[in-house]
Amino acid sequence: MTMSETATPTRPTLVCMTWRGGERLTRSLTSIEQSHEQFDRIIISVTAPEDSDDMRQAQQLKERLPQIEVICTSRELPTMQHQAFWVDYLEATGTAPDDWIYWLAYDDEVRLHGIEAMTDAQGNWPLEPHTAYFGPWAMRHEHPDQLWNGDPTEDLESWTSFPAEGPLRLTVAQWIGDQLRQPTYMQMSGSVNQFRAFTALRDGWPRKKGPMRIEMAIAAAPHVTHVEEFSEPVSIIYGRSNSDRASYGKQARREDLHLLAWLARHSAAHPEQVRVTSASVLTATTAKVRALASRRPLPQEEWRVRGSVAP
Repeated sequence: MTMSETATPTRPTLVCMTWRGGERLTRSLTSIEQSHEQFDRIIISVTAPEDSDDMRQAQQLKERLPQIEVICTSRELPTMQHQAFWVDYLEATGTAPDDWIYWLAYDDEVRLHGIEAMTDAQGNWPLEPHTAYFGPWAMRHEHPDQLWNGDPTEDLESWTSFPAEGPLRLTVAQWIGDQLRQPTYMQMSGSVNQFRAFTALRDGWPRKKGPMRIEMAIAAAPHVTHVEEFSEPVSIIYGRSNSDRASYGKQARREDLHLLAWLARHSAAHPEQVRVTSASVLTATTAKVRALASRRPLPQEEWRVRGSVAP
């Protein structure tokens, strides 16, 4: 079955996590306001005191769009604790395990053009159960201390974590295996996944301490069998030299122990993927050992671009 043949299309819940967002949060909230009809619910989750600037901006948006839900931790929390905070909230307010979540970072934008290009006449998203959706991502580049101020009508690069020539749908084992051998650009921002993947991440053991490899952990949730890419980017990502992406490889490998535990759990649920998963882990581990033994650098993240798209 392809995405276009999905029997029960739906609209996801948008969750935007913000931490010291400032002007970048302003930009993100503007895109949310422009695209709010594309989502079933919209939750702005603020990790800050109640009197913070982020909270003020979120409340101002709620005044214009009363259906938006604003939640606040009342203090700053690390990423994974903030993640669990909004997961707890959604669970307490009736979100079902099979409901879909569109995850947006406070410094990125919803790409309305991409959503409209793939949804049906009623605005419903074509999403399949047991599938994790990651990318592609429309990319802009900005300086760490300066908001992007380029031409908003210019085409954007379309970055992918899938093979440049396709296919756009892989088993979890194939997709993660490719990342372990040759990491490519990945982002939670703009991803769409079922809520049960987030509760599994919150409740899984060993507890995940940091955000790196979170995309793979979500994809390796026990119920997921495939990872798929949308036909167009549904988010615009702003890359900066001081972001996590700038030092992805070193930080991500610190999360490998957690990832290995999740891959083992996923393999137990899907024994048909064990061979591919085991081969990928072995290949990646062998390459790491050889690199350490010879003091050669490990593979750098590949910035894989597949064409360009209009804003």
